[in-house]
Amino acid sequence: MALNVTVPDRIAKSAARVARAAGVPTETLLIRALEAHFPPVPASLQNEFDLLERASDEDMILVDRLIDNCSNEAR
Repeated sequence: MALNVTVPDRIAKSAARVARAAGVPTETLLIRALEAHFPPVPASLQNEFDLLERASDEDMILVDRLIDNCSNEAR
C-alpha cells in the first residue's frame, strides 16, 4: 500500500535539514521515523485483533462476564 502525505512546511524543512546532515534522502528519513514509531504488529497480536473484530456482541458480553467472575474470585 502506498500513501501520500502532505506535511506542514516546518516539518518538511526540518526533515530535509536532518536528512541532508545524515546523508540520506528525506523520504528515507521520514520512513525510518515512521517505522520507529509504528513498528509492525506481531502476527499473534494481529490474530487477536482479527478475532475481536469478528466477535459478536454476545461474544463480548460473555467475555465481560468471564472477566467479572475472575475479578470477583480473586478478591
